[in-house]
Amino acid sequence: MLSTNLVGSKGMNERQIQLIREIREKSVLLFWEESFGGMAYGSLHLRRVHRIAEFIWEKEGGDEFLIRAGAWVHDVALAHGHDYDPERVAVLARAFLKQFQRLREDERERLVACAEGHESGRDSSILEAKIVHDADALDKGGLLGMVRHIWKMTNMLEKRILEDEQDLKKLENHLMERQDRLYTETARRLANQLKGPVDLFFHDRPFALKTMIWVSRLTTQGIIADMVAEELVTRSDHPCLRRLKDQLECGYLDTP
Repeated sequence: MLSTNLVGSKGMNERQIQLIREIREKSVLLFWEESFGGMAYGSLHLRRVHRIAEFIWEKEGGDEFLIRAGAWVHDVALAHGHDYDPERVAVLARAFLKQFQRLREDERERLVACAEGHESGRDSSILEAKIVHDADALDKGGLLGMVRHIWKMTNMLEKRILEDEQDLKKLENHLMERQDRLYTETARRLANQLKGPVDLFFHDRPFALKTMIWVSRLTTQGIIADMVAEELVTRSDHPCLRRLKDQLECGYLDTP
């Protein structure tokens, strides 16, 4: 189970703790109901990114409030379509954050930077933006990232069931690029833990191709990536899948 308990937070005052709770509630509801046309309802992506960001903050430092809040708001632009255009993301994030009247202007702008750079890495001079970027990239990496990107390719990018070696190569290239764009040492160490199972997956080409096709077909039935990943863990005992359950629960964060 992924905890979002704020009790005992080291660097936040009561105003910030309450704001985090409000931002979490609004962000999750927006993500579930609007992102990908409502097809992400029930996804724990935001919760995992928050947990990963919290872990990186504990190792790398930074402003706890901005990192926690930034983790919740990083995907608000998805409610309005894709989130690859930094300028558009900034406008949408700023509009979303205006509803929180107790948020200071300087806090709002730094949270906008967290959202703006979570895909592109833009404004990487801000530590909090780096950490949110890395937390998001880690949840989109590893075998969970593989399942997530098959879902995205099937339903949004290719708009068809994936079926051949060319599709598998696109999937592999995407995951490799994700790992190459990390800022913090903690994130790079965590990515190395997730890389082994991915390498094992793609090394077994027949299994990888068969699994990609199975996952792609399942995602056309309106099943979210989290549930597809959970089903994959139960249906196969391939060695590469042993860490997938850990990734779903962020258990790998506690591995030395």
